Amino acid sequence: MSSSLTGHLNHQATAFVTEVMSKWLDDEEINSFIKTIKDWQEKIALPDIRLPKFAPYSTGWSVDKVSLVLVPLVSSAGVVVSKISEPLALLGSAGKQAFHSLVNFNRHSNKLQSIPGFQTSLSPKEIKNQLSQVGAVLFSPPKQMASFFKKISAPKGANSFQDLRDSLLSCFMSSILLCGVNGASFDIKVGEGSFLKNSQEARSLALSLKNVCNRLRINSTFILSDMNQPLGQAVGNSLEVREVLEVLKGKGPLDVLKLALELGTEILLLAKTSLNRTEAKRDLKDKIIKGEALEKFKQIIEAQKGNPRIIDDYSLLPQAKNRMKILSPNRGFIHKIMMKQIRSVCLELEAGGKKSADLSDHGPGLLIFKKIGEKVEKGETLAEVHFNKVKNVSSFEKESQGAFMISEKPPDFRPFIIERIGAKV
Repeated sequence: MSSSLTGHLNHQATAFVTEVMSKWLDDEEINSFIKTIKDWQEKIALPDIRLPKFAPYSTGWSVDKVSLVLVPLVSSAGVVVSKISEPLALLGSAGKQAFHSLVNFNRHSNKLQSIPGFQTSLSPKEIKNQLSQVGAVLFSPPKQMASFFKKISAPKGANSFQDLRDSLLSCFMSSILLCGVNGASFDIKVGEGSFLKNSQEARSLALSLKNVCNRLRINSTFILSDMNQPLGQAVGNSLEVREVLEVLKGKGPLDVLKLALELGTEILLLAKTSLNRTEAKRDLKDKIIKGEALEKFKQIIEAQKGNPRIIDDYSLLPQAKNRMKILSPNRGFIHKIMMKQIRSVCLELEAGGKKSADLSDHGPGLLIFKKIGEKVEKGETLAEVHFNKVKNVSSFEKESQGAFMISEKPPDFRPFIIERIGAKV
């Protein structure tokens, strides 16, 4: 069991933190960093709770909706879940421009902010009380860590993959320590919707993270999953919250449910609450069927001052005023979805016609009705745009339509789950 559960960073973990952070911080800053971590852990420690305590993480720009399914789902199955709302957003200034765009678009906290009243800035006492009473919490990083995260995100060298990996390792390590968990699951995304374009880079990152977790005595599991198209149908904060609710009700897109079940299964196996993969997946499905996962999400919303009525009344969520259907120009098969274009379209929607990282409009977004490999007829609806304001409707429609590449023949099959690392049978 990790020492972080009892509020104490042991000597081995302290030495490792010093080793990792020496690239970013000087000796005085490292000592201050360790002191802050220790103080935070002591304040949120739950030594009397014997349940396993986990934190889920993802490297995907749109996949964070899965966390909103995964947290209440796994918590309803007897695992305490402590989730920092946006660990990747802490790296907003790091590395290449593409990486910068990925981590600044569709942040986890933006989705939560689309729930009326929902609060993520919680004190250690509030986090501790909620973990004890509800068994799950979604919170923002403490303000006192901001200067450290700014240092961690500072670009080093030539902004190579290794630079980005080092930033990620430091960021995730800090997040894990702050959450005070004894287990972590990672969804490492691969493809056009991720800054990791191939499975080799993704596997390298996963193995490096696994080494970090081993050194910190944290149980860990990793899934490499395909991100060459948006997960589910919805892209956009409020639309994705609505989709999460549909999945927790046993409806919604199957790919979102599948990934949540796969990640949740690995957590239950590591937490030893299930004997095997079949039993774990069955238990999680039962939690959805019986409504226990949805009830847990309701408890989280209420505990963090959100309006639980959104569960039954989606009109209480932010909504865009206008709708626009994007029609297929040809007959054929969806060969590719241009994720960079999808991202550009959604940035313009959320920024009210201004392509900015400062996103404040939670209602706009996209509903994607045709995914890679699916057959489509000329004039059939590919997607529906929800918007309040765009610069030019006609050009915006063409840009949205251009995100879908259509071919005469279906593309080669690509597995959704690429690889599992550290997973149990």
